[in-house]
Amino acid sequence: MADEKTPDEGAVEKTGRWAADLAEKVMVNGVGPITGSVAWAEERLSRRQGTDYRAPDDDERRSPEDMKDDIDAVVARLIKESVAAAGAQGFITGLGGLLTAGVTIPANVAASIAINMRMAGAIAHLRGWDIHDPHVRTVAMMLAIGMSAQNVLATFGVKVGQKLGEQMIKKIPIAMLRAINKKVGFFLVSKHGTKRAAITLAKGVPILGGLVGGAVDAGATAVIGRATDRALRGDTLRAETEAETGAEGPK
Repeated sequence: MADEKTPDEGAVEKTGRWAADLAEKVMVNGVGPITGSVAWAEERLSRRQGTDYRAPDDDERRSPEDMKDDIDAVVARLIKESVAAAGAQGFITGLGGLLTAGVTIPANVAASIAINMRMAGAIAHLRGWDIHDPHVRTVAMMLAIGMSAQNVLATFGVKVGQKLGEQMIKKIPIAMLRAINKKVGFFLVSKHGTKRAAITLAKGVPILGGLVGGAVDAGATAVIGRATDRALRGDTLRAETEAETGAEGPK
């Protein structure tokens, strides 16, 4: 917008690197007492399946398609748990200094991003994507920070109406991921790296500000969770893209 400054180039690059590092930590390894996406997803799946559960490395494990009902139920639960965490933001105590890595993103926003990244990684894993692959993590990261399906598709050269598939994503050169991370940094700094009225309000009225902020974060996590699941299970994103761009239906 006309009254907003263009984000500083250094801040954009630093934020992009921070986001990619955060995604790897919360999706793959976990941080402190907080388990990574795969461990979290598998623990919830094992609870759902009971004695029928088979670990990912078990030859008798069924495919995601064959476990669709169970996976649908677990994904819904993961989103629900993430919404609760976003509202409470208890993640801050577990993530510690990782949230204040010298970037211009407020700590409460960073906590929500971490929650959403972990959720996106768990959903990706359950839908059959390999989050150990940096291409897949980048897709999940972009969806987790709230980038539109249209932007994710365009970044990876997928035409509107096509399905977002892992093999298609893996064709992107690794070197290009740096440029994509920079785009992520620009998005985050542009959206969150400025003084916002809500943050100012929260400082003046901490209890009210906390309640309002928690409700907003929880609502955003619910929307991001559903959008991420639609994208990663391979649904055609035409309808979502049209809704985001304000496009009209067939004439």
